Amino acid sequence: MTTWQERERAFEAKFAHDEEFRFLVTARRDKLFAGWAAEQFHLSDPAATDLTASVLAVRDGAGHDERLLQHMQGALADHGHHVQPAALAAALDACAVQARQQMLQSPGISAA
Repeated sequence: MTTWQERERAFEAKFAHDEEFRFLVTARRDKLFAGWAAEQFHLSDPAATDLTASVLAVRDGAGHDERLLQHMQGALADHGHHVQPAALAAALDACAVQARQQMLQSPGISAA
């Protein structure tokens, strides 16, 4: 194997690792966000479980954060809670920081 091929494979492996890490951090962030909302608005256990499942079902990819924030705002409105979008965005950002720290501190853990 040539040096070029080795470098190419190393680059591809790093890219795959970085993408997996990004996916796991995002999934953990979304789960933490659902937990934050359930705790903040005192949702029952079944409602919290349903909220978490629905948040994790939001399609990943371009525009994910916007879809997630809209979904959360709608879900909370269904439970009688009206939250400013800026407050939800701030909570999502805080959950992102927490999720990244958790993943870096314990690299063997999964998003769940």
